[in-house]
Amino acid sequence: MNRRTALAAALALTAGFALAGCGGDSAPELSVSGAYMPQPVDQNMAGGFLVIKNSGGTADKLTSVTSDVAKSVTIHTTKDNKMEEVRSLDIPANGELELARGGNHLMFMGLKKKPAEGQQVTVELHFDKSKPLKVDVPVKSGTYVPGNGAAKSGSGGGGSMDHGSMDHGSMQHGSMQHGEQGSMQHDGSMQQDGSQHEGSAEDHSQHDAKK
Repeated sequence: MNRRTALAAALALTAGFALAGCGGDSAPELSVSGAYMPQPVDQNMAGGFLVIKNSGGTADKLTSVTSDVAKSVTIHTTKDNKMEEVRSLDIPANGELELARGGNHLMFMGLKKKPAEGQQVTVELHFDKSKPLKVDVPVKSGTYVPGNGAAKSGSGGGGSMDHGSMDHGSMQHGSMQHGEQGSMQHDGSMQQDGSQHEGSAEDHSQHDAKK
């Protein structure tokens, strides 16, 4: 009888340790990598991109972002070719939240000074469950592409326009159609297809005049 009682107590103790271990592993474990800000062209606004990895067994949410470099930092996503401001973004358990060109991203509104390539800006990320994280974000070329280590070659004469060149004060972010006025990239940059088209039309008219 005593041996049975001792065995039962040992099993209960082992189960308790196992449950405690599982509970500790379930907390979100967040880390940030790949952060960068394309150099803005003016002080109106800038975009920000990064990856938040969650190594824990519980999901979390990015709820807000603050930075001394801007009056406000807002969180945006892209749905049906429209950029929309959202209150939060999900960070899945044992997964990651990617903020990248063409999808989720940060918008720095009302820059207090224009960050230059080679500098760093500091942001603080706030979450639903986890403690805030401070991240140093390097400022890259306006055409920087992660993984390439260098700016993407343009089409001559600055064929693309950075986030900062767009006037968000007079534009509804959520209702912006990416296909209008040339090709609007998801991160806010705009390919000047319209101006290129005008140039080609002028070439056609000169060609006709020579005939």
